[in-house]
Amino acid sequence: MDIHFDAALQLINMGNYDSAVKNLEKAIEAEEGKGDTKCAMEYTCVLGELLANMGDTERARGEFNKVLGYCTVTNSLPEQRRIAQGFIDEFDGKIPSIDQKGRSGSAGSAKPDKFVQ
Repeated sequence: MDIHFDAALQLINMGNYDSAVKNLEKAIEAEEGKGDTKCAMEYTCVLGELLANMGDTERARGEFNKVLGYCTVTNSLPEQRRIAQGFIDEFDGKIPSIDQKGRSGSAGSAKPDKFVQ
């Protein structure tokens, strides 16, 4: 696990989301630099979740589309595919938002409360 990814998780727990985004971007870049695209895509999915939960749906959609593209080409990362597709479906109104189902942590939430790795 990359040190920047660990730092991002700690920053999320402290509510410092902008710094967490920067650390996630550094972690993704580091993994890509090592040639570990699979790990980079796992981190990209977490970045997408964070951005979605911060309300930046346009940028989150871009990150999720990267994940879905990788998953389609490699036929891997089924959990990240499920997460990414679920958020995109929610953005597109194909499924009710998590808030509409009576739970917290939707794309529109002010505070992200759960991230799946």
